[in-house]
Amino acid sequence: MKNLKLISLYATLLIYYFFFWEEKLGLNLFIFNAIIIGLVYQNLPKKPKSYFVLAMPFISSLSVLLINTSFNKTVNLLTLAIFIGYIHLPNINSSFAGIAVFIQNLFKSLVNFLKPFKIIIDQIGSKNQLLYTIIKYLKISVLPLIIFFIFSLIFNFANPIFEEKTSYLFDKILNIIKNFPNFSLSRFIFLIFGYWVLLSIFYDKAISKTLNIFTQKNEQIENTFEEIKNEKFTSAVFTFSLINLLLFYINSIDIQYLWMNYANSSAPAMSKLVHSGTYLLIFSILLSVTILIFYFKGELNFHKKSKSLKVLSLLWIFQNCILLLSVFIRNAKYVEMYGLTYKRIGVVIFLLLTFSGLISLTFKILKTYNFGFILRTNSWSYVLIFIILGFVNFDYEIAKYNLKHENKDIEYIENLSIRALPALMENHPEYSPNYFNKFDSFEKQNEKYTWLSWNLQDYKLTQKLKSQIK
Repeated sequence: MKNLKLISLYATLLIYYFFFWEEKLGLNLFIFNAIIIGLVYQNLPKKPKSYFVLAMPFISSLSVLLINTSFNKTVNLLTLAIFIGYIHLPNINSSFAGIAVFIQNLFKSLVNFLKPFKIIIDQIGSKNQLLYTIIKYLKISVLPLIIFFIFSLIFNFANPIFEEKTSYLFDKILNIIKNFPNFSLSRFIFLIFGYWVLLSIFYDKAISKTLNIFTQKNEQIENTFEEIKNEKFTSAVFTFSLINLLLFYINSIDIQYLWMNYANSSAPAMSKLVHSGTYLLIFSILLSVTILIFYFKGELNFHKKSKSLKVLSLLWIFQNCILLLSVFIRNAKYVEMYGLTYKRIGVVIFLLLTFSGLISLTFKILKTYNFGFILRTNSWSYVLIFIILGFVNFDYEIAKYNLKHENKDIEYIENLSIRALPALMENHPEYSPNYFNKFDSFEKQNEKYTWLSWNLQDYKLTQKLKSQIK
């Protein structure tokens, strides 16, 4: 088993080096995800959750292969971290727990850093007495020398006199490293980083299996309260009633003046509605969620009149949904007037995530679930939303929409990536020359890469632009 782990570790390290050194992420990331999944698949418990967690990095790496944006590359690295956390702790209760377990094992892997070398050396050394003796003294001296060197470096930067007296020695060491045949410090750091991450995948450094925050599955709030105070219940009813009345008035105003008569709003008024109003409304929704969680964290769930409180809370959530819709309309009308931007898309994504949170909050109140239920449910739903969004080419969609818009901002479109160029050529070819230099730079950059960096979006883009420009 030890030898199999060693072979997997060093084989994957070689693949990592040749796949990613001086390459960009594309086909290499897709294949690497498949390799990692394939190597650990047999060790996973055969249950639906395993297949779901396994599918996350695979699907997100597919989005990198097809669309290739910074967003889906980030999502893939996050889903891969969740998957690795799940490998070491299959009873994780959320995607946040998966990332936390991965980070925990990553730092604990520092203790295990030399373990694979130790296994090899022990196997070789046991067959040769002289080599065994040399290895024995190396084991004793290597760690103290490394610690001594680290402290020397610290004092070298901290003490000018010490630096002056030891500069000759440090210069000699640096010259030896620089003149060492085929040595590259950047390659060495790249390789060490890959080795460290892969070590955290193949070697489990005693992850705490009983850590409640990572593994707790209990979702119900237990009725362990001896006395439920009426004062707190009355305060909650009074709070919920007041906020519901206030929200009803706010929503009435929005429906009357924003939903029905937005065409009469001036540009400055609409700008204020979106820029100031949107963020304040989002803050009010988040504050509402926090207050509801606070009141329903304990004994109020079991009050004899809790049904009336739950009705008021559900009304509050429903009115927050109307408020969410108002924020969405504000944002949509602003997009209609001034076009799409990443910031305005971000507002929509945030509203989608908030709506998911309101749904989970509804179930929490109705079923008397604890806060952990909200955390666990939303952690998985958020990852799913991000994976789906990874298949959207935002630069192209923004450019395509804005170029058909009356008040198009050409400067903003030109600041988008090269992926916006097809939309520019399709809708307004007169603006295309401004992108030619960018395309030339893009082509020259791609000449450095091999088939490992291939992705469908770059291929289609290159073929289309070559045919139209030439």
